[in-house]
Amino acid sequence: MAEQARASPLKRRLAPPRPVRGVGDGAVEALLRVEVPRAADQLLAMQADVQAVTLSTMEHSAVVAALSRHDLICLISRDARDVGLLVIDSGLLTALVEIQTLGQVTSVPPKERVPTRTDAVVVSDMIDKWMVDIARVAGEAGLDRDVPFSGFVREHGILDLRAVELTLDPGQYRSMRITMALGDDAKIGVMTFFVPASPGVRGAADEGTLGARLRPHLLDAQAGMNAILTRFEHPLERVLALKAGDVLPLDPKCLTRMHLEVSEGAPLAQGRLGQVNGYRAVRLTGVGKDAEAVPFFGSALEARGGGGLSKALPPGDAPLEALDHAEVDLSAIDELPDLPDLPAMDDLPELPDLPELPDLPELPDLPDLPGP
Repeated sequence: MAEQARASPLKRRLAPPRPVRGVGDGAVEALLRVEVPRAADQLLAMQADVQAVTLSTMEHSAVVAALSRHDLICLISRDARDVGLLVIDSGLLTALVEIQTLGQVTSVPPKERVPTRTDAVVVSDMIDKWMVDIARVAGEAGLDRDVPFSGFVREHGILDLRAVELTLDPGQYRSMRITMALGDDAKIGVMTFFVPASPGVRGAADEGTLGARLRPHLLDAQAGMNAILTRFEHPLERVLALKAGDVLPLDPKCLTRMHLEVSEGAPLAQGRLGQVNGYRAVRLTGVGKDAEAVPFFGSALEARGGGGLSKALPPGDAPLEALDHAEVDLSAIDELPDLPDLPAMDDLPELPDLPELPDLPELPDLPDLPGP
């Protein structure tokens, strides 16, 4: 007895930490331990004992990271404003399917597969009854605020992981994780709810435009950017003759006039080339309205030695859009160098006469068509 008494404090130190409980958590867990088995026995005659209830708060990114492609994920909403998730793991999903198809919950481990809409239809009655009964009893006991999904209803259909990330608004979410033993401990299943920690956060977004509603999601999206030194043109003949080892001369000014562009070629910022800790870098010198598109340098005419046309057009650092409305000084074009005359071409030789073709054979008459 003395050895057991001395060992118990050590076991308590080595035991994993218990989840932090909030006000009313004990009453909510007691409510679930009664309502979950009662609803499962009434609807499916299935044994479902609640083993643990965990309440926590997590960020949007943590919610997405906690999901698996093998989970059945449904959308839940309240008053068409607050949007959350209902997540059913493979153990609970398999147990609900087995009890309705085989009449019992087997001890066969659940297979890892991607749930379908048919699975959502099969488990919908049991899930809806759990949500309605628990919320009703919690309201009668004055614990509706302690049950995160009170007032939420399940939406039809299922979501994949990609749709979840776009559907949930950024922010914090309250979660309730219910772990239960199903069918005389034949399987262990988990049902988890995620709801916004701040009710009504979608109200202002619903009243705005589509862009305002998508803005919180798009701010976390990956945006591809390209650092452009310069752009230039060459005659097609020279381009086709390019090979490995050829040198393409660049305008030295491009090192101090770099442009940062998004994937569609829209100018985002201006900068100059440099380095940081031995790595190539771009120091921004202008952002937003100060950014301009990178112009084309070295036209085909300038490559031949002519400069009159470049004097007639806007300066090289002007955006491409300026070329559509620029006033061209035609007098400057006279300064272009004279091009050499084309060499004389020899006359083509006379072609021989075509041979006479034989006559075509006569074709037989077509047969008479049958009468009506």
